[in-house]
Amino acid sequence: MAKFGERFLLGFTSPRSPQLISDYIKIIKKYNLAGKNYNSDLQELFYHVLSSEKVAGVDAGNAKNKALAGRDKLTRMPQALGFLITQNNKKFQVTEAGSLLVNKDLFSDIMLHQILKYQLPSVLHREQETNKGRFNIKPFLELIRLINELNYLTYNEFLTYGMTFIDYHDFEKVVEDILKYRKQRECVKKNGENIRVFDYNNLKVVFERIYIDIIDSGKIKTRESKTDTIEKFVKKKLNNLSDYADSIFRVLLSTGLIINSKGRSLQINPTRKDEVDYLLNNVSREIIPLNIDRDEFDKYISNPRIPILLNDSIDNLLKSIKELGGDTTNIDLDIYSLKSYLNNLRERNKKAVISKQVKALKTKDNEVVNDILVMFELITNKEIEPASMRPTFFEWNVWRAMTMINHGKIKGNFLVDDMGNPISTAGGGQSDIIGDYGAFKIGVEVTLSTGNKQYEMESEPVSRHIGELQKKGPALLSI
Repeated sequence: MAKFGERFLLGFTSPRSPQLISDYIKIIKKYNLAGKNYNSDLQELFYHVLSSEKVAGVDAGNAKNKALAGRDKLTRMPQALGFLITQNNKKFQVTEAGSLLVNKDLFSDIMLHQILKYQLPSVLHREQETNKGRFNIKPFLELIRLINELNYLTYNEFLTYGMTFIDYHDFEKVVEDILKYRKQRECVKKNGENIRVFDYNNLKVVFERIYIDIIDSGKIKTRESKTDTIEKFVKKKLNNLSDYADSIFRVLLSTGLIINSKGRSLQINPTRKDEVDYLLNNVSREIIPLNIDRDEFDKYISNPRIPILLNDSIDNLLKSIKELGGDTTNIDLDIYSLKSYLNNLRERNKKAVISKQVKALKTKDNEVVNDILVMFELITNKEIEPASMRPTFFEWNVWRAMTMINHGKIKGNFLVDDMGNPISTAGGGQSDIIGDYGAFKIGVEVTLSTGNKQYEMESEPVSRHIGELQKKGPALLSI
């Protein structure tokens, strides 16, 4: 059981991408780790097998404390969202939710059910004494409500007001603060003042207000580092905020209910609005009591069938399938078979959206060319937020540019939402972009890193990816 002292929403720093959890679970099952005694030996073993499978990232295998590194990957997002159960010296478990998550056709559905149960505080995450009584929220439920109420949420608004929204009773006040901020920002913009400076100063003011009692007491030392001035204290807190916000942002996108419009704002997916309305009207805002037994809490948090959502009804699923052009005659009425079929129809529609984008790109229309150039400029000027999304948009924009200027069939392996917006870079084991020119293929690796870091990150994957391409026929390499 962890205690937290932050006064903003507690995110997950490991793994950075929610999609990696399914990879973790596949490896846990491959090496038969479930059912073993959960202790430092298992944590270290998990770290080793994760490294050998090249899932953990570029620094895999290099951690000084391998048990700590393994524990970090098992107990952050995977446990908090009910995919794994880790209790010291008890059997390590992959939950039913975790087992279902590895099915890519069920990923967004299972993720949505799990995040709607995440609450602060909880049996797993209790407040420190300095925070006692401040939190009373299901973060993802209320963030979806906030986006829906305001029609959109810019990343700065999400960072400043969404992440500091910690008690659902304050919902109306948060909405009021955001609307006030928008008016002030518009005035700053009209006056030709520096918008970035305004946004940063506004964020600092909000944070200093949140931590005013600690600042006034002079107790500004943080656990991670020495912070002997108010400026250093606030800066450290803002860094932590940014890390947590990034993870919460990615999880929201992974559900399919939220889209990231051009890297500028979070919006409700218009094709899923009925699902959003249903969950906002039916999912309880009340958190589970903190005095619940740990085993009972684990049963609750790991149950993929709660809360009950719109598409947990067979009738509603059949209706959604028909609306997307699916065939419901002689269909398997198993709930998860229907959900898988519905997801396949959505994926089919995504391909149709991408095909439409390709046709528009091939016209080489001035508007299309300018849109690509503007996106490169936004990435260069660091205007795409959060910063972790810039590589994703860069990968997508390079694909757009190649599609426009090349005669080959250019395939981007990045993930997109229902609108065709990029939500994640290409997964492991494949090139970011593949150009198929008939007689040969080109594997393209896209990165914003430079110098030694670029070499460390890309040299080994490049060789591996081109090797995989060569197995399928002649291949060249482009970086």
